[in-house]
Amino acid sequence: MALEQHLPLPVGKMEPIGYLVTRHSVCLHGSGKSYENWLNCIPERYRTHVLNIPGNDIPPVATDPHCLGLLKNYRSLIFMAKEARKPFFFLKPADGALGSHMLLAKDAYKDFQNLAKEIAKRTGVVIS
Repeated sequence: MALEQHLPLPVGKMEPIGYLVTRHSVCLHGSGKSYENWLNCIPERYRTHVLNIPGNDIPPVATDPHCLGLLKNYRSLIFMAKEARKPFFFLKPADGALGSHMLLAKDAYKDFQNLAKEIAKRTGVVIS
């Protein structure tokens, strides 16, 4: 029996705006074949099990209009942020974010900013 049959959706009106993919960098950089296979199942499963739309010619995650965004694995930034008691995209050298960690923190800021804008756009929230 499939997992979906054991997890009924909550009662009420649900209006999904898309899905988010995390830790995609393993797949996009040519390693992690099993992860890539799993990742490529998401667009079809989202359409079938969330939107109840059978799909043909389903695009890959990277070009799927239902994908809200692709977030990297931010590695040790999460632990630095916990110690600094701040979001990992606000880390500074004084917090231990030096060199490549500082660049990753800046990338994270852009990634989450883009994600927030996409969510706002899909939900009709106007950002000034």
